[in-house]
Amino acid sequence: MPAQSLSTALTAAVDVRLDLAEAPHVSLPVWSSSEGIDGPNRRNPNVWTGSSVDLSGKALWNSFTGSYGTTAISPRHIVYAHHVNGLYPKGTVVRFVTMDDVMVERHVLSSDRVGDSDLDLSTLESELPASVHWFKVMPENWFLRCLRRAPGSQGGLPCVIMDANSQAISVADITGFQSGGLFAIGSPVVVRRRAFERLLSRGDSGSPMFVLLGNELFLDGLFKTARGGTEIGSRISVLNSLMASTGCNVSQAALAGIDSP
Repeated sequence: MPAQSLSTALTAAVDVRLDLAEAPHVSLPVWSSSEGIDGPNRRNPNVWTGSSVDLSGKALWNSFTGSYGTTAISPRHIVYAHHVNGLYPKGTVVRFVTMDDVMVERHVLSSDRVGDSDLDLSTLESELPASVHWFKVMPENWFLRCLRRAPGSQGGLPCVIMDANSQAISVADITGFQSGGLFAIGSPVVVRRRAFERLLSRGDSGSPMFVLLGNELFLDGLFKTARGGTEIGSRISVLNSLMASTGCNVSQAALAGIDSP
């Protein structure tokens, strides 16, 4: 049996789940009940991504910018959008919720801007527990493998978005990548996906853009506007330099076993 192409694998991981999902008003919300930053917060058992996809590495809240997007990329590191309020100061509290609804709190030790991009990196004082899933990153130029779509393929390449308040996990289509390490999204071409689209709005800066491969979300970038933002893959070497003192580095999605396109 021939290996599955990358574009087919990314498309199937989303579309198969959407075909099985309940109505959007039931399966889009991340939470079935939420009491805010102090909890308790109960995850929605009917979320369309299913119980096998771990969402816990997207933070619920931080004490510096509130609910603006914060995402873990290692046991000691989080990334977020620089343009919101700049670097998180030492002592900033960051709260995550595990997949079994346990609140986990960590404090920021130090922060750095990633080059001159709209991407900041903060180091946590201590490691996140294994129950908080930090996200691997899509490698630089991965999308070039998907530009030549397989014969008979339909629709755009889907991505998965979690808004700043983690209220919904929605779907859009990736429409392009630009020089300077920026990505752009648009409304889904496939009708089924359109029902699961939710536009980002003011206050959603730093929200993560993922691609779904198998049962795992891989981080591609962080939103700067409602329709695009900063791609992370082209900044992995800078991130690794900033993370080196902790013994951590950026883990990348392993795509070697997947054919092109």
